[in-house]
Amino acid sequence: MNDLLQKYNDYLRLKDCRAEYELSNGTEIIVPYREINFPHLLGLHKLKDIQLIQFWQDKRNKTVKLQTVLKRIENETFTEEMVKNSYFYPLIKARYENFSYDNLTTLNYTDAIINFNPTLINSKIKSDYILFEERPKNEYNHMGIALDAKSGTRYIETFFHQSTDMYIAGQKVVKVKKFILYDANNRIIVDDSF
Repeated sequence: MNDLLQKYNDYLRLKDCRAEYELSNGTEIIVPYREINFPHLLGLHKLKDIQLIQFWQDKRNKTVKLQTVLKRIENETFTEEMVKNSYFYPLIKARYENFSYDNLTTLNYTDAIINFNPTLINSKIKSDYILFEERPKNEYNHMGIALDAKSGTRYIETFFHQSTDMYIAGQKVVKVKKFILYDANNRIIVDDSF
């Protein structure tokens, strides 16, 4: 099994699970894990020299949809080798290498940026919350959570690894007080307070 499929299978362990975060300012964030978020979280949309990705990202193309990309990962016709051979792989390398079940559900997300202001760093991120954890060597994992205006629900917009605190500096940061992860049947998998 190639590593891209392994990452996908690991992410499927979270399919239909729900994470709830309580912040020190009283804010509660509830976010489901949806299968459709996987390719974007991994950064596959940035690999513009892979034909499958080109077709998927082309709004006029009706033949290659997100499900096509997921099926190609499942049957291993879209593989880690293809990802790593992309000219654009350096853009997602840190994200790709740090993407794991543990890093998505880690209890080390002890801080959260609230009301994230993307203009401070000229970012295109739509997330208004960014949970983050400091890793060894002053590096950071980030998980951005945005609001879907149509449904009124939150979703995980992005996951990325950054070697600096540029997304954190100048932002309003609060502590995460409590984290609960529920499975698809509403049973608690993890319940932790900080």
